[in-house]
Amino acid sequence: MKHRIITAVVLSTAILCLTLLAACGSGEPTLKDFEAIKEGTPRSEVLEKFGEPDSGLSGLFGDIYNCEDQLAIVYYDSSAGYRDDAPVLEVIITERQIKND
Repeated sequence: MKHRIITAVVLSTAILCLTLLAACGSGEPTLKDFEAIKEGTPRSEVLEKFGEPDSGLSGLFGDIYNCEDQLAIVYYDSSAGYRDDAPVLEVIITERQIKND
């Protein structure tokens, strides 16, 4: 009887740990995720990892993502064309601008 209880506790603990580990891998991207984007990465890989951007840039080829209390701005090489295989030129993390109404 005691052996069954110990087995049940160990099994329950293992299931709980696996569930928690699975939950850790999901969720919103962090600033570190955006900072890890390397120059030359195709836009298609950025879109695959982070999804559609929250906004775009006017006059430049880039995407804007809201991340925590900041913005991640990903600039692409427009000389390669405005396509999904355009390479990343630079990633800038910046504070959000607060509008004063």
